[in-house]
Amino acid sequence: MAGRSSKGGERLLNLRGNVWWFRQQVPEACRKVLGAGPRFLLVNLGTSDVVEAKKRRNELEALTRLQFGQIKEGRRTALQLPDWAAQSVQGGIASPAARGALARASIEAARDMQEPLADEEDDWGRDTPLDLALFSAEEEARRLRPADRRAFEDALIGRVDIDYHLGAYLSKADLAPKTLNERRGLIGRFASWCRAKDVKLDRVDRRTAGRYVSEVIDPMHAATQTKHLTALRSYWKFLAQRGLINLPPAESVRSGWPWNEQQLDKGGKRIERGAKVGAERPFTDEEVRKLLYSPFPLRPDWEALMRDVLRVSLLSGMRLAEVLTLWVEEVHDGVFDIQHGKTSAAARKVPIHPDLREIIERRTKGKAGKDWLFHEMQNERDPGDTFGKRFNRFREAVGVDDRRPGIRRSLVNFHSARRWFTTKARHAGHPKETIAEIVGHAPDKKDVTFGVYARGASEEQRRTCVAAVRLPENTFK
Repeated sequence: MAGRSSKGGERLLNLRGNVWWFRQQVPEACRKVLGAGPRFLLVNLGTSDVVEAKKRRNELEALTRLQFGQIKEGRRTALQLPDWAAQSVQGGIASPAARGALARASIEAARDMQEPLADEEDDWGRDTPLDLALFSAEEEARRLRPADRRAFEDALIGRVDIDYHLGAYLSKADLAPKTLNERRGLIGRFASWCRAKDVKLDRVDRRTAGRYVSEVIDPMHAATQTKHLTALRSYWKFLAQRGLINLPPAESVRSGWPWNEQQLDKGGKRIERGAKVGAERPFTDEEVRKLLYSPFPLRPDWEALMRDVLRVSLLSGMRLAEVLTLWVEEVHDGVFDIQHGKTSAAARKVPIHPDLREIIERRTKGKAGKDWLFHEMQNERDPGDTFGKRFNRFREAVGVDDRRPGIRRSLVNFHSARRWFTTKARHAGHPKETIAEIVGHAPDKKDVTFGVYARGASEEQRRTCVAAVRLPENTFK
């Protein structure tokens, strides 16, 4: 039998006593932002099971690699770790809310692991069932533990948990942090359902997928169903591309089997008189008046931020994350020069509405290029989520809400400002192609003339379109 690899399946793992630790080197550029501390991020994984340790390692590495990149770009100032890891991090480089006190023994163990880290081959995500089989076989020969014997037998025939490859998938998925966490939760929910029914990855077929859809997904709102199935299809495409699952002969690697075509078409449902459609909608002009001009019901120091961000979105159609994370240097020459976003179409130049000039002048005064325009959110762990929750409290407090029976979410939210802008631009008679460019929607490739051949709206067309949108008058004076 081959000898145990010096790294291989135990990459970034360190066994101290009977507990596995995660250890990853912190880039020098990140240490300058995170403050003085050890050169390594050390997290007690809280398990002696190597299989569980690998799962937690994969999750932590995917998160830290993504966040280290954001820190280097100036878009993050602290690490955000999962709840299970936040209380056992060592080194003082996570956000204050994520740090917990360690026992003396854990601190001593962490101190022992501060030796320099040799350059390692980037074999992230390459652990296979064979790696696990070899390691488990060595452990079985050495200790003959029942847990290792079961792991060996499962790995030998490819029987692993649903989320065994989740860390590798998330590390390769080019997704925004919010979407990344959402995918982790949705796929993890299916993994938990399978564990409860003792279903392994190799046993998931069309029937199993159908049972899960019937029991869990069907009762959800149609939009949530789509989001859930999209996450599962994407994960299964990755598994198929890497040869980690076997597809039926008639299925393509790109099909998303067994999750493709699982959602029932509800488009033919009859609408009766008086029925209310449950689609999220734009704000009405009266709702905009309440949000902009009514007495502010929350903390006074939140008012300027809340209403400035809202005005920018109402008069530009920009998404919440795009507004909140604007750098001062990205506001120049009369445009918001957006360099990142939800899709490739999100990178664009949005003309600055004349009514926003006072906000821009006030918020850029005395700031450097990479300072945040909305500096109040710069040190928040998740600016979009934090602001979104505050905005919902504000919205409900001033009487802007739309709840319908059987629908979990209100039909109005911050995104309704973006919908309001789009609606007003359309009512002003501007072409849909020009509006789509301003709000960052990809062109319709089925429309050959505008989606393929046309080169886009002119700068003057975009400025005219933005300027045509006017806020309602203040009736609260």
